[in-house]
Amino acid sequence: MPSDVSYFFGGPLAINMFIAGGALNLMIFRSMGFPLEKVFGIHADEVPSPRGLITFSAFLTTLLGALYYVFKLHSIALIGRCHELVLVVYCVVVLALLTLPCNVLHVKFRRFLGRTLRRCLFPFTWVSSGGIVFAQTETPFVEVYIADGLTSMSKIFGDVAVAILMMRQSVVGVRDDMYTSKMKHHLLPYLATASPYMIRGVQCLISYHRAALVNDKFLHVLNTFKYGTGLCVILVGALPVLLSPSSMSDQRLLDTETLFLLCACCNSLYSLFWDVVMDWGLGQPPIPATGGTTDKPSAHNCDTDHDLKQSSKAATSSSPPLWNATQPNLHAYLRHTLLYQPKTVYFAALAIDALLRVLWVTSNWHWVDVVGADFKMVAQVAEVCRRCMWNFFRVEWQCVKLGWLPPPVTRSTYYVLKGDEDGDESLLALSASVPTSPTSPPVPHLIMSNDKHSVTTLHHHVKQGGVDKHV
Repeated sequence: MPSDVSYFFGGPLAINMFIAGGALNLMIFRSMGFPLEKVFGIHADEVPSPRGLITFSAFLTTLLGALYYVFKLHSIALIGRCHELVLVVYCVVVLALLTLPCNVLHVKFRRFLGRTLRRCLFPFTWVSSGGIVFAQTETPFVEVYIADGLTSMSKIFGDVAVAILMMRQSVVGVRDDMYTSKMKHHLLPYLATASPYMIRGVQCLISYHRAALVNDKFLHVLNTFKYGTGLCVILVGALPVLLSPSSMSDQRLLDTETLFLLCACCNSLYSLFWDVVMDWGLGQPPIPATGGTTDKPSAHNCDTDHDLKQSSKAATSSSPPLWNATQPNLHAYLRHTLLYQPKTVYFAALAIDALLRVLWVTSNWHWVDVVGADFKMVAQVAEVCRRCMWNFFRVEWQCVKLGWLPPPVTRSTYYVLKGDEDGDESLLALSASVPTSPTSPPVPHLIMSNDKHSVTTLHHHVKQGGVDKHV
């Protein structure tokens, strides 16, 4: 029989870790000065405080510890007989704290979170002519951000479905083999586990239909395929236990497990690639700089700012969609613009993300039941920790795409200086163009002067009232 601890304590522990990780994310974002209001579309008075998140996580951890004490000592006979009540009580308390009009976890933030979750679950809008239709715009970043977080807690939703089904049998007084096996052969837990992936898949399809650029549409299709591989993992894993499991031969089980592992590995490798290249904007190759003069006009060769702007637009149009391969990358295999220091944290994040992706796959293997079902709890906690780390670089990349520049450097003079072995300096400036959608990464331009000891800046242009102005 699966471990009660792994089913009824792994999910709450992962939720507590996720909230604590969110507090750490918020602390780092504030210390970096990230414009959270612009990134998430949230008002300043709706942003929670790290202290409030830590307090909320500490309270839930205390509650979980008390439930564990009651669970192990059987101090309450009802919980001793119905272990699923541990998870049910935890969920009821969390929902009560989030919905009641009390000053817990910042009321305005809870309202903002509720509205965002509602749009994630029901991405519809009302039009007077056609009734209820899908959203008329691409999915906003905040909804993508929250729905991605839900995918890391997909197994928690499955555990909640198991607890509800078990409690239903306890209420009616019927405990069959389904109860003993933790509803292993019931369809509802698998649907609950797959629900976050279906939410993200619908978001990607909506963005595909609403995107204006062909490149954006193509990226949304690729992103939809990624979540489709996640659904395949759940589907293939559910088939052996849903379709006459007792009559299946050992050879068929082996074939099913092999297919399951192939789907899981495909999903993990695809997701790892998407994390690095698309969600973090990393993996850009080190294109070496060519010596001598180049055909591209520099700032000193441009007679006017208009010429500089036109040369910048020309470089943008000739660059690949994912990175600027026409200019040297100062940060090999990372990206042109890095906001965190030192850059070794990016390589460490890549390694950790890959390891935790593999751990997430192994948590679905058949031998986990032999090693111990408590390994599932470890995998759940590790996945939410990976998601919290993922948040750091996802929000950073979003800030870079929006053209945000760290203080005290201004937008008109932003550059990154790096001295090489010869003592010369290279200048990395942000592109003048700002992406029109979350999937359109900007192309930074490296503006190099003929005089290697002089610094050249690239002014950004905006068009106001038909007149080009510098900002």
